[in-house]
Amino acid sequence: LLYTKSKQFTIERTDNMTLGNRIRTRREELGLTQVELAEKTKLTQGCISRIESDVFAPKATTLIVLAISLSLPPNAFLNDERRAG
Repeated sequence: LLYTKSKQFTIERTDNMTLGNRIRTRREELGLTQVELAEKTKLTQGCISRIESDVFAPKATTLIVLAISLSLPPNAFLNDERRAG
């Protein structure tokens, strides 16, 4: 679990969850569609889809924007392995 000063987040780091799976899981926990997340991040829906499918490994700045848009600490995804398929 990730913790900040007063909030507990449910994203868990597991060996079998890729970065894309973790982003998709968090988006779904918040009830957001890919289109809604794209609007929040100023990315395209296609880009969100490629990230969630682990086809595209985003830059650190994009990971920060995604984390903030998903109500997580800015560094939530920065220590993850980035695997592109």
